[in-house]
Amino acid sequence: MHTTSDLFSAMFESEKKRLYAYIYAFVLDKAAADDIFQETSVILWKEFETFERGTSFRKWSNTIVFNCVRTYRRQQKKLVSGLSDELLEQMSAVAAHHENTDQRWSMLQHCVSHLSTSAHQLYYGFYIENLSAQALADKTGRSIFGIRKSIHLLRRKLFDCVDKQKVEHDT
Repeated sequence: MHTTSDLFSAMFESEKKRLYAYIYAFVLDKAAADDIFQETSVILWKEFETFERGTSFRKWSNTIVFNCVRTYRRQQKKLVSGLSDELLEQMSAVAAHHENTDQRWSMLQHCVSHLSTSAHQLYYGFYIENLSAQALADKTGRSIFGIRKSIHLLRRKLFDCVDKQKVEHDT
């Protein structure tokens, strides 16, 4: 007979790489993702008694991960200028419906690799370096309005590209 510890270990082991990728997709910072993953792992273990056996461990754990990411973002004010909680919730809902995080990440990287030099620099500054729109405006000499509009267009372009990749993959 399996103990609660054995059951948790088996379920967690099968999901831990996906959970880490899920966290990283929201923060795009390895150190932050490591911290959030560690904290989330502890919470998952402590809260495992509330998990209803026979239901989806993936869905249950995604909810906890999402709440940990949101808490982290609130504590780290510099990230608030990136994605809003509303957009995070939308992204979380989309992620819950798609099983293969590695495939989506690969699709995003493919789309990023096809960006123009200026769009790639904007992507890198905003999403990888976590620079604010104001910092990017100061760095590039562009207006804050122009940077915000470019970020919006970049985000739309990447979402559209990934959607196109998914359609092509599914056919």
